[in-house]
Amino acid sequence: MSILLGLIVLFFTASPALAIGPHELLIIANSVYPDSVEIAESYARSRGVPERNIVQLAVPTEIVESRDGISVEDFSRLIWHRALRVAQDRKVDDHILAWAYSVGFPTVIKTEHRMSIQGMTFVANNPPSGETVRAGRYESPLFAGPDGVGMPAYSSQTFDAYKEWLGTDMPIPSMMLGYMGKNGNTKETILDCLRKGQQSDGLSPNGTVYFVISGDIRSRCREWQYAGVVQELKQAGIVVETTRRFPATVSDIIGLMVGAADVDPGEDNVYLPGAMAEHLTSLAAAFTSATQTKLTAWINAGATASAGLVVEPYSIWGKFPHARFFVHYAAGCTMIESFFQSVRCPLQILLVGDPLARPWGEIAELTVLGVPAVMEAGAEMSVDVNCAGSNLYRRFKVLCDGRMMTEGYCGTSLAVSTDAIGPGDHMLRFVAYSTGDVRNQVFKDIRTTVIERTIASEKP
Repeated sequence: MSILLGLIVLFFTASPALAIGPHELLIIANSVYPDSVEIAESYARSRGVPERNIVQLAVPTEIVESRDGISVEDFSRLIWHRALRVAQDRKVDDHILAWAYSVGFPTVIKTEHRMSIQGMTFVANNPPSGETVRAGRYESPLFAGPDGVGMPAYSSQTFDAYKEWLGTDMPIPSMMLGYMGKNGNTKETILDCLRKGQQSDGLSPNGTVYFVISGDIRSRCREWQYAGVVQELKQAGIVVETTRRFPATVSDIIGLMVGAADVDPGEDNVYLPGAMAEHLTSLAAAFTSATQTKLTAWINAGATASAGLVVEPYSIWGKFPHARFFVHYAAGCTMIESFFQSVRCPLQILLVGDPLARPWGEIAELTVLGVPAVMEAGAEMSVDVNCAGSNLYRRFKVLCDGRMMTEGYCGTSLAVSTDAIGPGDHMLRFVAYSTGDVRNQVFKDIRTTVIERTIASEKP
């Protein structure tokens, strides 16, 4: 007797629509450090990153804690090639758009002129000349400008749009979920930072972006950016303030940029969920140095992300986030997308915090019909996916256990066969994508079970 397939209809409540989705993020953990694995797994669970997207590597303690960083050869052998191979073996490499390193990794690569681990990842383990790195002459294909006063600035886009344009030349953007070494944060602070990042999604916060200016060269090298950005942010309805006084006892910081060697984020200041703050100084991510305030001070103060350089950058503004970071952020891009569209030469920078934080993300509603709770092997299900939001959601994709399966168009039926799934319990993820340069996406997971086909028998 054949089993009756029960049709279920699922309606989902409104949820933030993401730009880069969690299934497009590869999380790298160091199995030598239990905290690295714990933070990676906790973040993956809370953000909906599929389990197969977590890659555990073994990088020895002596390399991680070396004052000089990791050699190019060891980075290639222990991190780069191993992570790529695991992603390929698990068949997730075809849709990964960015990496997230957990704690327990070296931050500096011993290239001809030192690079950060994120810079080396960005150029796909193929560093440019030392002079190009030192002088900041490398120009990221993701940088959206402007490159100077009166130069063109480009509209915000999500990583999948860049991928369509760049193809195999698409770099690999990455962030660190946290840093726990010398001058780092505690595990509890990092987990709290990542929780605040998730809480920020879709809030459209009534916070203020502060641009603090002074006579310091660290401030003056970026000051030219503020006037145009202030105008863009005001047009987008974002409150912004340019000031010569560092904010004190304020409760609305969603963004802060300042140029100074030493800063006090202010224990009486409140950094809203999703806030990004940084201070454009030489050694903010040179954690073995005792001088200058480290980026981790902003995380301690409650910021969701910060940035710093791992070596002396020579006050070259293109090595730091452009003030248009906040324009991309307000347009609905994630933290990591906003960073990489605003950094012209991201080869020595270390970006720390929640890569998927998206305070100005759209709220959308996804409806999925036609997924049986139980299916026989070889059966087909007719799936309808519809998404309601202020943007037009035109297409959707289906993933099974984190691997891409098929795709279709919202509002039309799609036949999905179990032949590509196999017997057992599975998680189907339906992801709907909006149109436009900043492509919102909203997803929902549905569990289903595929059983072996039952052959009906007739009684004599």
